[in-house]
Amino acid sequence: MRKVALAIYWNWLAFVRSFSLVRQKNAAAYYTTLGDDVIDFMDEGYADDSKPRWLNIGYWKEARTYPQACAAMVELLGTRAGLQPTDEVLDVGVGFAEQDFVLVDRFKLARITCIDITPVHVEKSRERVAERGLADRIDIRLGSATALEFPDESFDKVLALESAFNFDTREDFLREAFRVLKPAGTIALADMLPCPGRTAGRRRAAFGRRYAHFPEANFYDREAYPQHLIAAGFDDVSVESIRSDVFPGMAKYAQQRVERKQKIDEVVVDITDDDRAQCRGVEFWERSLGIGDYVIATARKPLIVGVPAERAGTQMS
Repeated sequence: MRKVALAIYWNWLAFVRSFSLVRQKNAAAYYTTLGDDVIDFMDEGYADDSKPRWLNIGYWKEARTYPQACAAMVELLGTRAGLQPTDEVLDVGVGFAEQDFVLVDRFKLARITCIDITPVHVEKSRERVAERGLADRIDIRLGSATALEFPDESFDKVLALESAFNFDTREDFLREAFRVLKPAGTIALADMLPCPGRTAGRRRAAFGRRYAHFPEANFYDREAYPQHLIAAGFDDVSVESIRSDVFPGMAKYAQQRVERKQKIDEVVVDITDDDRAQCRGVEFWERSLGIGDYVIATARKPLIVGVPAERAGTQMS
């Protein structure tokens, strides 16, 4: 009877949390309500300062735990961006700054400027940065991705790790990123998209996107993605799908964690070649959001704006 009672309570708590999230009017309010965990109803109210506070899905090509997968995604994005220690870097949509700790450690960045639209993210990130003695290297600011408060040509690299699909709109962000990048600067994004050819889908998926604050203007696939980058002024565009190394691992992690009530770093997942080949687990995102693709996209600002490099080299995979 005790197990049944606990199950009923857990389901009730999940329903209350999900209903509360649905009611939020914008992305900042949504993430404020979401709290310190990427799984909707497993927020612990910031009670444990040692808890990893990742809010993305992760890159599971070799990783077997969620923190490992999240760090691997940061490393992949930084590598594709070509980060160098001397780069002036802008990281847009930083969550709780877990990714920035990885960036300064892995790529030896002298300084990184970070913005997020959610006040509690900025507050908690600043606390964590100060605790680690990194305030001189990681600058956390409250700000909007679509109205960047920086002068033209301020940065060598602009990063957006699993955040651009929330921007209202992604196109506005791309134009702003182009503006603040120095000539020959690079933008790199890890982004969630519908699969090629996917339409807006059923009413449930459209509701899910509203619930997750995924603007319909951002609902286009990786075949259209390069054109949006080019329209913003970028060249040397590459858009690569890594969906099979993302969704199966995250699906297994979430299922095990919820079923076993484990902490973030206690879950160890085993991903088979067949899981990857079938992209098992992606069905959850497809049903709830109409999303089934995950890409790493990079592009470069021309050295001389208005005199574009050869665009025939645009890559898509």
